[in-house]
Amino acid sequence: MKKHTVIPLNPPTLADPAGHFDRAVRIGDWVFVSGTSALTNLSGPLADRVLPDSFLEQANTTFDNIEKVLEHAGGSLADVYEIRVILNDRGNFGPLNDIFHERFPDRGFIGHGYVAEFLAPGMLIEVEAHAYLPSE
Repeated sequence: MKKHTVIPLNPPTLADPAGHFDRAVRIGDWVFVSGTSALTNLSGPLADRVLPDSFLEQANTTFDNIEKVLEHAGGSLADVYEIRVILNDRGNFGPLNDIFHERFPDRGFIGHGYVAEFLAPGMLIEVEAHAYLPSE
């Protein structure tokens, strides 16, 4: 069986992760994007990163950040096949679903949704994404 190398992906267009992890990893044709939020593009200690108050602004910034990771890997949101979303309030699912329709207009994906408390104060959403980027 062929063994694949794990390639860390940390685009220079995003800030360093707040913890000891990579923004994503690539294993063969698969890209696994770490939990991403509107904090991902902000620098400095986690406590000093200021989030917007608006759910829509945080959610759109989160997907912008995921898009930057995927572009760094040679892909786009169109390559995403699975998404895990964590919300602080289940009432935000409706607006999130509208964003899904905007960001993924041609098709859906495998989806998972959870409600939880976040490490960073003011954080309203975190998204993890998996993409398939076949070698040409």
